[in-house]
Amino acid sequence: MLSMHGNVNVVCNERNIVCNSESSSSMNGKSKHKRCDSETSTKLCHYRLGHILRGRIERLIKENILHPLDFSDVEYCIDCIKGKYVKQIKKGAKRSAGVLEIVHTDICGPFPVRSVDGYDSFITFTDDYSRYGYIYPIKERSEALDKFKIFKAKVENQHNLKIKIVRSDRGGEYYGRHTPYGQVPGPFARFLQEN
Repeated sequence: MLSMHGNVNVVCNERNIVCNSESSSSMNGKSKHKRCDSETSTKLCHYRLGHILRGRIERLIKENILHPLDFSDVEYCIDCIKGKYVKQIKKGAKRSAGVLEIVHTDICGPFPVRSVDGYDSFITFTDDYSRYGYIYPIKERSEALDKFKIFKAKVENQHNLKIKIVRSDRGGEYYGRHTPYGQVPGPFARFLQEN
């Protein structure tokens, strides 16, 4: 807003605090600005820029992207501290103690764009202990069992161990369709029960 006296009134923050900036041109064309506390607040800048680190704010000031800030209001950001906490493992969650004890699997897709070979989905198998993963491209979800058989033969021969538990999101591609009487086991579930 421009007042009748040539002063520029600027709304600085969310609380609608109005700051007066007196603009007076000097010989070299630069204008002098008087800033209010909320414009030079490092804490407010930290929040507005997505909780970036102090070093990055200093770099933005050095590169003249941000105006000079007053670092006297810098304190610990509770949200940043909470974001650095490690999530606790769910109670009762079983973690594997060796390779191939638990294998996680999921199917991703179909995606709107197909690969050169015509694949629009993929299936993943991840070992819980080593976190080593395998990815197999598939054209249809019904290929899940075939890819699992390939994966199973490969890793069991490689490690001379048997897969003990297979975990999934219990999707229809693994366990079959839902009926009024419950979930009917599909080919994947029947294969796991037999082996």
